[in-house]
Amino acid sequence: MRAVQDAPQIARMEAGDVEEVASLEAAVSPAPWSVGVFRDCLSAHYECWVFRLDEIVGYVIVSLGPDEAHLLNIAVAPNRQRRGFGRQLLAKGVMIARQAGVERVFLEVRPSNLRARAIYEKAGFEFLSLRKKYYGPPRKEDALVYALTL
Repeated sequence: MRAVQDAPQIARMEAGDVEEVASLEAAVSPAPWSVGVFRDCLSAHYECWVFRLDEIVGYVIVSLGPDEAHLLNIAVAPNRQRRGFGRQLLAKGVMIARQAGVERVFLEVRPSNLRARAIYEKAGFEFLSLRKKYYGPPRKEDALVYALTL
């Protein structure tokens, strides 16, 4: 059983969170988003959420459209992985989409990100297509496009 202090608290991302979120992103991504990109997500009124323990341990960002949602980014700090936080973040993103009344949620994932792919597939996401050389630099990598019908 997880100790109470390990129970994450979810909250909307605020401008004051951006530096910490960008630092977390830099620790997990081979091509991390900049502080400016996270600020732009807030300015665009995307659904930006953070999970906190004593610090931010993860985040999810979702863009909502009239009939679909796009899970733009999701990450968990390296020292907090394998504790179910990724699944919880994904569930939050899907819940946001469902509450908005969209029909499908899309996302892209690196073929090399086997843990994320397993989480997405277990949640019901299905492979749709391949986007050649979608990610990069530092090295170009394809993206697998997944979708979940709500």
